[in-house]
Order: sequence, then structure tokens, then C-alpha cells
Amino acid sequence: MRNNNYIAIILLLFVSLGFSACSKEEDKGLSSKDAGLSMNVDGREWRATITTLFTEQHETSQLGEYYYVYLSASRIIEKNSNTEDDLAETIGLYINIPASKFRNPKGTYPIILEESEMGHAWGIFGSSTDIRDATTYVSGDPNNKKQVVGRLEITDFEIGNQNIFGHVSDSEGYTNLSGSFELDVYPINGDGSKLKITEGKFNLTGAMNFGW
Repeated sequence: MRNNNYIAIILLLFVSLGFSACSKEEDKGLSSKDAGLSMNVDGREWRATITTLFTEQHETSQLGEYYYVYLSASRIIEKNSNTEDDLAETIGLYINIPASKFRNPKGTYPIILEESEMGHAWGIFGSSTDIRDATTYVSGDPNNKKQVVGRLEITDFEIGNQNIFGHVSDSEGYTNLSGSFELDVYPINGDGSKLKITEGKFNLTGAMNFGW
């Protein structure tokens, strides 16, 4: 797996913690009418306060030309007690879309741990109060990277020039992506139980969006 993806998750967790002061209500998330991401984590309702959608075009001798799509969402749980830290949780979902499907990516993508498998997706879930207290889960057993642990379905999309940090770029990608997902995630250090993520839904626009 790409180390920069783990770094991205950690950075997004800290961005989330930094913005927790903007939220005055506990676990304040996007309303159902807004673009965003929601899911259940072990039966617990989860709604995003920050979302990101980004597309990168790649080409390798092994895989040919493809598009690497990154979806992420974070939320803050603001603790009521002055002695407790706010909790930031983030999910990152990554999809390898063959160039032949870029103009019509609709369909179901099996979720595994092997990130170089074409036409598949994989995921990371993390929670943290600070860098010393972070737990990371991944979409499968490291000893069986091709085991299918879930699925991600794309149901609608729009393509255009991507908005990167407020600037419209020449890079073409998905400016809107909608669909659903479910998966099991396993603690990366092998300690603890897996988490079941169910009833996942996303309707994301390009760039970083805030839901408070």
C-alpha cells in the first residue's frame, strides 16, 4: 500500500481536529439534503463534516492507463467534558477505474486490500484524539490482500475540470460522484476486532467541502 495514503489520512484527521472549534454542537454533520457522506459503523450512525473528492490519471506498464479516484470524509465529535479531547474520525475510499470506464464508471467495485488490482476499491478508516492516540483500520487482512470484504457502487457522476484548493485546474476528473458502499475494516496492528461499515452513501463534489 502507498505510504502517502496513510499520511493523507493522518493529515486529514489533524485538519478535522483543527476545525473542531468551528463546531458548537456535538457530532454536527451534513443534513440529508446536502452533498456529503454517511454510513453506520458497527450500527452507529456516522455523518461527515468534511469531504473530499479527487481524481488522478495514471499509466504504468503493468496496469496501463487508469484513473485513481480518492473519496474521503471526516467528522468531529466534540466532547462535553472539559477534560476530554475531541474525537476525529476519517474514512478514505480509493477506486482504480480503467481508462475504458472513465466516461461511464457506473457499476460495482469489489473492495479488497490490494490497491493495484484494476476495477477494484480499497479503504482506510481512522480515529484519533491526537497523533499519540490514533487507530487505523484497513479493508482486509494483510495476509490475504485479494479477499473481498465489501463493495462500492457508483450510481451517478459528472466529469469536468477539477477544483483544487479553490482553483479550477486543467486536470479532468469527477466533479460529482454518487453511490453506496459497505465493507469490513480490520485494525492494521492486528489488535482488536474488525468494524462493520454498512449503509454507506456518498454524493460528493470536487475539492474539499465543509458541512457545518
